[in-house]
Amino acid sequence: MDFRIRQLQCFLTLAEVLNYGKTARSLYISQPTLTFQIKGLEHALGVRLFERTRQHVRLTEAGAAFREYAKSILDTVDSARDCLQSLDSRLRLTIACGPVGQFVLLPNVIRLLASEYPNFELEVCEMTTEQQMAALPEGKVDALLMMPALPIEGIHFDPLRQEKMMAAVSSESQLARQSSVSVQVFRSTPIIASRLKDCRFHQPSLHSMLAPFGITPKITESPQSCSVQFAYAAAGEGIAMTTDGMRSCVVPGVTVLPFEEELSAVTLGLAFLENNHSPALKIFRKVVLVASRRLAAANGAPRLAPSPVMVKEFPSRRELAV
Repeated sequence: MDFRIRQLQCFLTLAEVLNYGKTARSLYISQPTLTFQIKGLEHALGVRLFERTRQHVRLTEAGAAFREYAKSILDTVDSARDCLQSLDSRLRLTIACGPVGQFVLLPNVIRLLASEYPNFELEVCEMTTEQQMAALPEGKVDALLMMPALPIEGIHFDPLRQEKMMAAVSSESQLARQSSVSVQVFRSTPIIASRLKDCRFHQPSLHSMLAPFGITPKITESPQSCSVQFAYAAAGEGIAMTTDGMRSCVVPGVTVLPFEEELSAVTLGLAFLENNHSPALKIFRKVVLVASRRLAAANGAPRLAPSPVMVKEFPSRRELAV
């Protein structure tokens, strides 16, 4: 049995109108074409579907029986088409997010998405830096939120916030009673850092940060998870490095203090591949920029201006309006 959807459409219309001329005109085809389609369907089914005289056209018994099957087939085809089009057009994005993003920016992003794009599907994955660097080029994640610009080929980076480095110390330690802490503490106290297998950059960056002070820190290795590193700090296993964005978060057993010395700030932003032009990513980027702008205004902090080299096709003010 071999027939086409168009033949079923012709059959059902003719079964309704029972006039070849009117049916052909309603389908915008010629009458010979309609006759050819009906004959082809009858040949495929092996039965006559219509009896035709000069005055009348009527369904045969087989035609009347097949009419319900034809309707069912076309309804199924329409449902399948609607389903596939819906899947193709839905807004879905997978991201990985850094600690400051999870605790500070991500809640605002989720709130804006839920308000303005209620059908947006956002999946947030927890990954180490090394996993992120592999997942982004492979398409396993679409974007990295509140991460530094990583050395990934074809990456596009929107700087969002510049964060000062802070010290996360045990609330039970003597340091917690101070208003600030000196980097000189690392001459005797270990610094909690990510394992090299989780992030090849964390430990070298800490050494580089403390080298101008003549300090070679002792490292207490930890999984890259921010929660785990804070747990190490709360247990008194060392001092965890964090950023000032985390000061607004309440972490049990941990006190976040500024450094007395001026340390290099870290720029965090949104990263994605330049060749990713999906509508979902465009919407997510707009929402992230709006959320970042509002967060900066609420905190009285200046918003980072996009670099003309690093950021291309920056959304207009109209696009940023939510």
